Amino acid sequence: MRTDSPGHYWLVSVASVGVALGAWLVASWLGVLDPNRFPPAQTLAGSVAELVQNGYSGKPFWMQIGASMGRALSGFVIAVLVGVPVGILIGSSRLFDAIVSPFLTFLRPIPPIALVPLFVFYFGIGELSKVALIFLTSFLYMTVNTASGVRSVPEDLLLASRSLGLTDRQIFFHVTIPASAAAILTGMRVSMTLSWALVVAAELIAAQVGLGFLIMDATTFFRIPYVYVGIITIGLIGLALEGLLLLVERRLLHWRGKQ
Repeated sequence: MRTDSPGHYWLVSVASVGVALGAWLVASWLGVLDPNRFPPAQTLAGSVAELVQNGYSGKPFWMQIGASMGRALSGFVIAVLVGVPVGILIGSSRLFDAIVSPFLTFLRPIPPIALVPLFVFYFGIGELSKVALIFLTSFLYMTVNTASGVRSVPEDLLLASRSLGLTDRQIFFHVTIPASAAAILTGMRVSMTLSWALVVAAELIAAQVGLGFLIMDATTFFRIPYVYVGIITIGLIGLALEGLLLLVERRLLHWRGKQ
């Protein structure tokens, strides 16, 4: 029986972040870090204020964030809507698994950045190519997690359900889906993380707005504080999205108990 409190670990996490930030502030104050490569806190704070007040490349900072979130969430939602049914079919049908899995297994190790030229060729340089790149990568991991969850449903549970007279439809909705829900939600968390992480790669496709565009453009003109602000913003939003999905998972799977 576990007697430790989750709150203790939360405090440890807060303390570790505080120590890291404190070390950065002290190192900047002592001049240990090169300010051209590792901007001090006051420089980054000034850059955030400039971006919020003046925007970047003629567009407000909130628009840069909104454009990236729109692309990431669009690709993620489509990946969930398509990936979950495909994953269920893979996990429940050996024939469908044999037909589809070789292609998915082939595509999964390919870095998304390597597909950028092909997506430009087939979908152009507009929003479609960016969303499609995010969708494909998220879809690949959504299917594998969903299929794994369906395969992990105990055979004894299915046999017991049939012996009680449940139809295939009832077994699917009341046994298979609840039993594989944990794997599906884990797949959603992984896919959401990938979708958000792929924003920079997707925005290499002739983007004129977005956090990825901001980072790449600021790097070109050696505006390093803006690069750090863009990266930190991506990290903080990704952390918030991960926390939101984790909260949803704990609400839906409350029967699993607190982790």
